[in-house]
Amino acid sequence: MRNNWKRWTILLAAVILAFTSVAFTPPNIVLADTLDRGGGPGGRNNTGNGGGTGPGTGNQLTALSAEEMDSLNRAILEEYGALNLYKGVIAQFGEVVPFAEIAQSEQQHVDALIRQADKYGVNVPANPGLTAPLSFTSLTGACEAGAAAEIADAALYDELRPDVTHSDILRVFDNLQNASLNNHLPAFQACE
Repeated sequence: MRNNWKRWTILLAAVILAFTSVAFTPPNIVLADTLDRGGGPGGRNNTGNGGGTGPGTGNQLTALSAEEMDSLNRAILEEYGALNLYKGVIAQFGEVVPFAEIAQSEQQHVDALIRQADKYGVNVPANPGLTAPLSFTSLTGACEAGAAAEIADAALYDELRPDVTHSDILRVFDNLQNASLNNHLPAFQACE
């Protein structure tokens, strides 16, 4: 009987301890821990994979400036341009290397930027498509155009970076620029 009483006392103490630790923990700490497990950009230790919510916040978005919104839209339009170019080459030459793979990657770039725009409530520009049908005389010419597009993508991110303060958007810009310079550009230069 005495052992049962001891067990019940220990169990009751554990339940009370668990309840009081949750009940008296400030809600913003509980919410931040729940929403920011990876410590996303702007969260704890400024680490993560792009899932954070902005500079210096654990669980609350900081609005974008007009310059940041414009930068995000310009980046989206630039990536649309590269995507449209590569799809145009595929339409002319078929599923050729490296265009088929890089077109898929460009779609992922567009999607990453649109996720940022959606997160901050920024209206996403429509893909304007190609202004004129593409016609290359050779795959080499198409590869040269691809290399030029990747150089333009990378240069645009250098131009946009000073107007952006949100670490999550800067991280996306950096990742996309790195993909352009380190993956796509060498692939196009190799196919020329």
